[in-house]
Amino acid sequence: MNTILTGDLFLQAKETVATDTIKFNFTFDNLKTLTGEAVENNFVFTPGQFVSLGFTETAWRAYSIASTPEEQTIELMIRIVPGGIGSEALNAAKLGDKFPFKGPFGHFQLSSTPDAHLVFCATGTGIAPFRAMIKTEAAQSHPRKMTLLYGGKNADDLAYLEEANSWSDHLTVKLGLSRDPDLKIPENLKCDAAHCRITTLLEPFNKDEKVEFYLCGNGAMVKSVQEILAEKGFEKNAIFMERFN
Repeated sequence: MNTILTGDLFLQAKETVATDTIKFNFTFDNLKTLTGEAVENNFVFTPGQFVSLGFTETAWRAYSIASTPEEQTIELMIRIVPGGIGSEALNAAKLGDKFPFKGPFGHFQLSSTPDAHLVFCATGTGIAPFRAMIKTEAAQSHPRKMTLLYGGKNADDLAYLEEANSWSDHLTVKLGLSRDPDLKIPENLKCDAAHCRITTLLEPFNKDEKVEFYLCGNGAMVKSVQEILAEKGFEKNAIFMERFN
């Protein structure tokens, strides 16, 4: 279990990377334990975990960490929601602004199951923890086979599309574009795309394979994928999830 810390995040970069979606990069400082003991600036977390940012004394919001521990920064992928306290504050933030934070939190992380086929199912900003997970698995001496199933209305809805090609040679990327029958994607993108919802991309998988599923995104998607996998006979211990409400 990683030690939960408090501290400040300082905004170093921000970039619009998908429809209403901004990537934020922060450095961290003033790290302390929850009992107030100072900590050297070494924020330890496990890929898949999240941090909570404070915007008022009572308004804290949770965001999955997209960066890997080795990057020594905190990268967050946030969809800007009108009226959202956290997203509007971050949208208006300028470089150098700081935000109090706590973390890391959560038990969403990769298993150690040998030779498992890791299948990541994401919609929207649910891609964030998978960037960290996939890059971390790729750095292992014997990376496991990985497939990313990523869904959105169209390619403009999806962050990290071109970067995903570089995450791992062991990764296959499949896109479900629910409102783009023309399947307009960047020409240099190494992936398959289909005019469908992400749930359709689950059809090839069966319970006789050694597969683990990692789900992150809107609650409706997570629930639908769970139901389909249950119908296929996959056990609950082969399904890991982080649901956004």
